[in-house]
Amino acid sequence: MVLENERFVEAPVGRNYRRLEQIRTLSSLVSGVVAGVLGLTGILGFLFFIVCSVLTSIVVNAVGCGNHSQQYFPHGTKDLFSISGLLAGVMTFVLAWTVTYDSVYIF
Repeated sequence: MVLENERFVEAPVGRNYRRLEQIRTLSSLVSGVVAGVLGLTGILGFLFFIVCSVLTSIVVNAVGCGNHSQQYFPHGTKDLFSISGLLAGVMTFVLAWTVTYDSVYIF
């Protein structure tokens, strides 16, 4: 996508999106395992996921982008803090959460 005064090269931007997706997937997996070990159930588990996802986006913006996400993504911080980004890791989180919880507290 071309913004008014800025142009983005498709290959590097695509690579940035793939890296962001990998980071979100890993974050969802780790937060699911932590939620399972902590024994979180119900809405507390999902709130934990939301907090972890927001923290992941903050860390990516601060560390990965040096607080200049508009240089790496066409929509800047909107790409980092989007609902679609949040929903992308839900299934990974739920899988890791339930498997870990079951392993620790049921088996």
